[in-house]
Amino acid sequence: MQKKGLILDVTRSLIAQYGYSKTTLDDIANAIGMKKSSLYYYYKNKEEIIYAVIMREKKIYFNLVEDALKIEGSTYDKIINYERKKVNYFKKSISPYDITINQFIELKKNIRSIFNQLECDEKESIAKVVLAGMKKNEIKKCNKEKVAEAIIAISEAIRFREVYNTETQRMREVDFDLVLKQTEEIINLIFDGIRKQ
Repeated sequence: MQKKGLILDVTRSLIAQYGYSKTTLDDIANAIGMKKSSLYYYYKNKEEIIYAVIMREKKIYFNLVEDALKIEGSTYDKIINYERKKVNYFKKSISPYDITINQFIELKKNIRSIFNQLECDEKESIAKVVLAGMKKNEIKKCNKEKVAEAIIAISEAIRFREVYNTETQRMREVDFDLVLKQTEEIINLIFDGIRKQ
Protein backbone atom coordinates (compact mmCIF):
# COMPACT_ATOMS: atom_id res chain seq x y z
CA MET A 1 0.00 0.00 0.00
CA GLN A 2 1.46 3.36 -1.06
CA LYS A 3 -0.22 5.32 1.72
CA LYS A 4 1.27 3.05 4.40
CA GLY A 5 4.72 3.56 2.91
CA LEU A 6 4.20 7.32 2.91
CA ILE A 7 3.08 7.23 6.55
CA LEU A 8 6.20 5.27 7.48
CA ASP A 9 8.52 7.60 5.52
CA VAL A 10 7.02 10.70 7.13
CA THR A 11 7.05 9.15 10.60
CA ARG A 12 10.72 8.18 10.22
CA SER A 13 11.57 11.73 9.26
CA LEU A 14 9.57 13.22 12.13
CA ILE A 15 11.17 10.90 14.70
CA ALA A 16 14.58 11.99 13.45
CA GLN A 17 13.54 15.62 13.65
CA TYR A 18 11.61 15.73 16.94
CA GLY A 19 12.48 12.51 18.73
CA TYR A 20 10.42 9.46 19.61
CA SER A 21 8.35 10.91 22.44
CA LYS A 22 7.66 14.30 20.84
CA THR A 23 6.37 12.92 17.55
CA THR A 24 2.57 12.86 17.67
CA LEU A 25 -0.17 11.45 15.48
CA ASP A 26 -1.16 15.05 14.74
CA ASP A 27 2.36 15.75 13.46
CA ILE A 28 2.25 12.68 11.23
CA ALA A 29 -1.22 13.46 9.86
CA ASN A 30 -0.38 17.13 9.24
CA ALA A 31 2.87 16.29 7.46
CA ILE A 32 1.00 13.93 5.12
CA GLY A 33 -1.93 16.27 4.65
CA MET A 34 -4.57 13.96 6.06
CA LYS A 35 -6.80 13.93 9.10
CA LYS A 36 -5.56 12.25 12.24
CA SER A 37 -8.65 10.01 12.24
CA SER A 38 -7.64 8.72 8.78
CA LEU A 39 -4.39 7.34 10.24
CA TYR A 40 -6.47 4.89 12.28
CA TYR A 41 -7.54 3.20 9.05
CA TYR A 42 -3.92 2.12 8.57
CA TYR A 43 -2.60 1.85 12.12
CA LYS A 44 -4.14 1.52 15.60
CA ASN A 45 -1.91 4.10 17.30
CA LYS A 46 1.41 5.92 17.25
CA GLU A 47 3.26 2.95 18.73
CA GLU A 48 2.10 0.68 15.92
CA ILE A 49 3.28 3.19 13.30
CA ILE A 50 6.65 3.61 14.98
CA TYR A 51 6.99 -0.15 15.38
CA ALA A 52 6.32 -0.54 11.62
CA VAL A 53 8.96 2.10 10.85
CA ILE A 54 11.49 0.34 13.04
CA MET A 55 10.73 -3.10 11.63
CA ARG A 56 11.11 -1.77 8.08
CA GLU A 57 14.48 -0.20 8.98
CA LYS A 58 15.55 -3.40 10.71
CA LYS A 59 14.77 -5.40 7.57
CA ILE A 60 16.67 -2.94 5.34
CA TYR A 61 19.65 -2.96 7.69
CA PHE A 62 19.77 -6.72 8.15
CA ASN A 63 19.49 -7.35 4.39
CA LEU A 64 22.42 -4.99 3.94
CA VAL A 65 24.43 -6.91 6.56
CA GLU A 66 23.61 -10.27 4.96
CA ASP A 67 24.48 -9.02 1.47
CA ALA A 68 27.74 -7.50 2.70
CA LEU A 69 28.83 -10.83 4.20
CA LYS A 70 27.98 -12.82 1.03
CA ILE A 71 30.57 -11.23 -1.26
CA GLU A 72 33.24 -13.33 -2.91
CA GLY A 73 36.54 -13.16 -1.09
CA SER A 74 38.25 -14.09 2.11
CA THR A 75 36.72 -14.03 5.57
CA TYR A 76 38.62 -10.81 6.21
CA ASP A 77 37.26 -9.23 2.99
CA LYS A 78 33.72 -10.13 4.01
CA ILE A 79 34.07 -8.64 7.51
CA ILE A 80 35.64 -5.43 6.17
CA ASN A 81 32.90 -5.14 3.54
CA TYR A 82 30.31 -5.64 6.28
CA GLU A 83 31.82 -2.81 8.35
CA ARG A 84 31.97 -0.48 5.35
CA LYS A 85 28.34 -1.16 4.42
CA LYS A 86 27.26 -0.71 8.03
CA VAL A 87 29.04 2.64 8.40
CA ASN A 88 27.61 3.82 5.08
CA TYR A 89 24.15 2.83 6.26
CA PHE A 90 24.55 4.91 9.42
CA LYS A 91 25.99 7.80 7.44
CA LYS A 92 23.09 7.79 4.96
CA SER A 93 20.28 7.07 7.41
CA ILE A 94 21.29 9.35 10.27
CA SER A 95 23.39 12.17 8.82
CA PRO A 96 20.69 13.89 6.74
CA TYR A 97 18.63 14.52 9.87
CA ASP A 98 19.33 17.01 12.61
CA ILE A 99 18.95 14.34 15.28
CA THR A 100 20.66 14.96 18.58
CA ILE A 101 22.60 12.32 20.41
CA ASN A 102 19.98 12.41 23.18
CA GLN A 103 17.19 11.77 20.65
CA PHE A 104 19.14 8.82 19.25
CA ILE A 105 19.70 7.40 22.74
CA GLU A 106 16.01 7.92 23.62
CA LEU A 107 14.97 6.05 20.48
CA LYS A 108 17.40 3.24 21.19
CA LYS A 109 16.10 2.88 24.75
CA ASN A 110 12.50 2.71 23.55
CA ILE A 111 13.27 -0.07 21.10
CA ARG A 112 16.01 -1.85 23.05
CA SER A 113 14.57 -5.32 22.47
CA ILE A 114 14.64 -4.80 18.69
CA PHE A 115 18.25 -3.56 18.86
CA ASN A 116 19.15 -6.60 20.99
CA GLN A 117 17.56 -8.99 18.49
CA LEU A 118 19.29 -7.27 15.59
CA GLU A 119 22.63 -7.57 17.37
CA CYS A 120 22.01 -11.30 17.97
CA ASP A 121 21.14 -11.81 14.29
CA GLU A 122 24.23 -9.85 13.26
CA LYS A 123 26.44 -11.87 15.60
CA GLU A 124 25.04 -15.11 14.19
CA SER A 125 25.74 -13.97 10.61
CA ILE A 126 29.32 -12.97 11.42
CA ALA A 127 29.88 -16.24 13.31
CA LYS A 128 28.81 -18.18 10.18
CA VAL A 129 31.37 -16.27 8.11
CA VAL A 130 34.08 -16.98 10.71
CA LEU A 131 33.14 -20.68 10.72
CA ALA A 132 33.32 -20.78 6.92
CA GLY A 133 36.77 -19.17 7.18
CA MET A 134 37.88 -21.94 9.56
CA LYS A 135 36.54 -24.60 7.19
CA LYS A 136 38.41 -23.01 4.27
CA ASN A 137 41.52 -23.07 6.46
CA GLU A 138 41.89 -19.26 6.25
CA ILE A 139 41.75 -18.71 9.98
CA LYS A 140 42.74 -20.67 13.06
CA LYS A 141 40.18 -22.62 15.03
CA CYS A 142 38.62 -20.20 17.45
CA ASN A 143 35.38 -19.44 19.22
CA LYS A 144 33.35 -18.02 16.32
CA GLU A 145 30.76 -16.44 18.62
CA LYS A 146 33.44 -14.63 20.63
CA VAL A 147 35.08 -13.33 17.46
CA ALA A 148 31.70 -12.10 16.17
CA GLU A 149 30.91 -10.53 19.53
CA ALA A 150 34.31 -8.79 19.61
CA ILE A 151 33.85 -7.35 16.12
CA ILE A 152 30.40 -5.98 16.96
CA ALA A 153 31.53 -4.64 20.36
CA ILE A 154 34.59 -2.91 18.90
CA SER A 155 32.55 -1.37 16.12
CA GLU A 156 29.89 -0.08 18.50
CA ALA A 157 32.46 1.19 21.01
CA ILE A 158 34.29 3.20 18.35
CA ARG A 159 30.99 4.64 17.06
CA PHE A 160 29.92 5.48 20.61
CA ARG A 161 33.24 7.19 21.37
CA GLU A 162 32.95 9.31 18.24
CA VAL A 163 29.33 10.19 19.09
CA TYR A 164 30.40 11.12 22.61
CA ASN A 165 33.23 13.31 21.31
CA THR A 166 31.14 15.38 18.89
CA GLU A 167 31.14 18.99 20.00
CA THR A 168 27.62 19.87 18.84
CA GLN A 169 25.93 16.69 20.13
CA ARG A 170 24.37 16.19 16.68
CA MET A 171 24.50 12.80 15.00
CA ARG A 172 25.24 14.36 11.60
CA GLU A 173 28.49 15.71 13.07
CA VAL A 174 29.82 12.21 13.74
CA ASP A 175 32.91 11.52 11.63
CA PHE A 176 31.84 8.16 10.23
CA ASP A 177 34.95 7.99 8.02
CA LEU A 178 37.11 8.10 11.15
CA VAL A 179 34.87 5.46 12.77
CA LEU A 180 35.41 3.18 9.77
CA LYS A 181 39.17 3.77 9.68
CA GLN A 182 39.58 2.97 13.38
CA THR A 183 37.26 -0.05 13.19
CA GLU A 184 39.21 -1.46 10.24
CA GLU A 185 42.46 -1.02 12.18
CA ILE A 186 41.09 -3.07 15.10
CA ILE A 187 39.68 -5.73 12.77
CA ASN A 188 43.14 -5.98 11.20
CA LEU A 189 44.56 -6.67 14.66
CA ILE A 190 41.91 -9.33 15.32
CA PHE A 191 42.68 -11.02 12.02
CA ASP A 192 46.43 -10.80 12.67
CA GLY A 193 45.69 -13.01 15.67
CA ILE A 194 43.34 -15.54 14.03
CA ARG A 195 44.58 -15.65 10.41
CA LYS A 196 46.51 -18.75 9.44
CA GLN A 197 50.04 -17.96 8.28
